[in-house]
Formats: sequence, structure tokens, C-alpha cells
Amino acid sequence: MRPGVPSEKPIPKLPPLPGSKAYQRAESKKQVELDRALRELVLGAQVPQEPGETAFYFMTRKGKLRRMELSPAQAKQLEDGELGVVERPEPAQIEHSLVPAAAAEQMFALSQKAVRFFNRKENPVGFMNDEELKAQQAAEASGTAVETPDEPEASAEGSEEGGESAEASSEPSGEPSGEGSPQS
Repeated sequence: MRPGVPSEKPIPKLPPLPGSKAYQRAESKKQVELDRALRELVLGAQVPQEPGETAFYFMTRKGKLRRMELSPAQAKQLEDGELGVVERPEPAQIEHSLVPAAAAEQMFALSQKAVRFFNRKENPVGFMNDEELKAQQAAEASGTAVETPDEPEASAEGSEEGGESAEASSEPSGEPSGEGSPQS
């Protein structure tokens, strides 16, 4: 060691570069851990579907319409925001389950794209009006339906306003949000 020269610190290891095999392995590992956490959350909270005559449509991540035949009571709970439709990542495929609102909120915090339908008070997820539903059904029938792109997790977490404004635009802007409504 030379006098007057500070001891050299080892150079910190840099994270792998995007596109490299090490980066892909790290991303894959993160996704496997996220899927495991989501699956455990769903399996611990899921509500059994009550088969019924009410058809409930929701959009999958791939841009396809899926239908659940539910009892009128469960359909009402979905409309009221007491239940949500979420993805349950299984090793070979993705299934969909009904979960209570608290579990849907936890899943939304982990991965916004894992929640397929949830009537949140301030920021509903997965709403389609009748015209959009018919247009989507026609697009699927003709084979022109486009896959919904996955939103990047980092930008969704970093910019809360951007995510809300895109989904809030599907709501009528003239309705009060419930927070500011006068109740004397």
C-alpha cells in the first residue's frame, strides 16, 4: 500500500445487461416468484363459483373474452365490488378465479395485469360497456382481435396517475366519486 493513496475498494458487480442470458434468468426467476405468490394468494382466498344462469364476461390478458356462468348473487357481488376476477397462474396455464375484494386489492398491488375484473370505487378494472363487448365478440369471430399488451410493471408503479387516467377515462366523468358527495 502506498502512502497517501486510499486503499482501493473492489468494483461493485454490475447488474446483468438487458438481453443477456443472465438478465433473462433473473427476470424468469422474478416471474416464477411472482406467480408463486399470486397462486398462493388466490388459493388461500378464492371463493367457489356458484353455477347459475347469469353470464358474466371479462377480458383475458390475451384479449379474449371469457365467460363465467354465475348465480345472480355472485354476479351482484362482482358488480358491487365485493368480489373480483383474477388470474391464478398454474404451471401449465392461467386459470381464473373469484376472490374477495381484499385479496383482489393485494393482487392488484403485486401485479395489475393479474386482476382481470374488479369494481374498485376509485379505479375500476376491466369494465366494458355493451358496445365494446359486442365489438370484441365480433373481432374474435372474425379473427381480428388484438392481444392486450402487458403494461410494464416499473412504469405502472412509478406513475400512479398515468395508470388511473387511462382506466378512469372509461367512466363517465359527470358522476361523483363518492368522496365529495354531501351527506348532512
